[in-house]
Amino acid sequence: MKPLMLLGTIVAFHSLSCSRSQNGAGISYVYVTNNDVSSLSIFRAGASADPLQSVQTLPTPGGGATYCEVHPSGRFLFVSAQVANAVSSYAIGPDGTLSLVSGSTVTTGANPHNLATDPAGRFLYVANTSSDSVSGFSIRSDGTLAEIAGSPFATGHVPYDVKVSGSGKYAYVTNRDSEDISIFSLDAATGKLTPVGPNPFPIGCPAPPCGPRAIEFTPDGKRAFVVNRFSSDVYVFTVDAANGTLQAGAAPRFLAGTDPRSAAVDPSGRYLYVPNTVSNDVSAYAIDSDTGALAELTGSPYAVGAVPLGVEMDTAGRRLYVANSGSNSVSVFSVDPATGRLAPVATVPTAGSAFSIALAELSGT
Repeated sequence: MKPLMLLGTIVAFHSLSCSRSQNGAGISYVYVTNNDVSSLSIFRAGASADPLQSVQTLPTPGGGATYCEVHPSGRFLFVSAQVANAVSSYAIGPDGTLSLVSGSTVTTGANPHNLATDPAGRFLYVANTSSDSVSGFSIRSDGTLAEIAGSPFATGHVPYDVKVSGSGKYAYVTNRDSEDISIFSLDAATGKLTPVGPNPFPIGCPAPPCGPRAIEFTPDGKRAFVVNRFSSDVYVFTVDAANGTLQAGAAPRFLAGTDPRSAAVDPSGRYLYVPNTVSNDVSAYAIDSDTGALAELTGSPYAVGAVPLGVEMDTAGRRLYVANSGSNSVSVFSVDPATGRLAPVATVPTAGSAFSIALAELSGT
């Protein structure tokens, strides 16, 4: 097979600095977008006594730093800017600090929000909330971006979240106002997205509006969880590995708190965590390994700061981080691996309205 060539540059990431092992080896860095002041807060994850140690606050170009995503290699962080209608790349240093990659800022559609890379780290996708599309970019070896032929790709109405399957074969986009999911096959050579199945796929909202706002998957890729903002619930779907389509069970709906907008599954695939932006808490569930059904954990929901929007868990499944946009902070929890229950560790201030969180686990020296 010939190497993939993009604008004369071989896309290759041979020196991986990001540890994805489940043993928690290496040093974790936590990146938080501060939407109202267009900046990034960078922290080093520490012990319980000092869970997030401030490393850097970095202004971002344009306006409205919105969502962030770490490259699978741990070398780059990608940040969308909803005011500037752009996405930029940042190089991650060995100490977790960031520097803007020269020439990396590129135009997206209107009001870009969530981002996703494919598992191989060759492509980046951005959901354009106000232009009903997803922009796709090839990622060069220096972190700069080149728009994929055919991009932007049409979605349903008001897309917010985009996720690429663990297999790298499919991409999923939640369309809040058309009550559906756009499902695409992903061309491994070019990154082009092609609609598959009944597309967009209706989530089966019984009494609109439901407002699908986010989608998350179990690590094995067998289950998908769709978070509905307006109906304050989570729908559970089975993923067809043969074609990427979704199938709902007999009783797919499970209640959350008020106005949920994101979700995280722990590395074992046994627990799901959903921040609720109006009730200011996190709903925590056990996931049935046979059916995907959810059962709320004892102690759930867990109180957090005001207007929690983003949530991330480390790869060891030991810490959960929640971005509180209304109180300019991050809530840190420890996770009981035997029960999935959360215990509050600390609330750490950020430089502005904390919108989203991304984690990089860099090899220690």
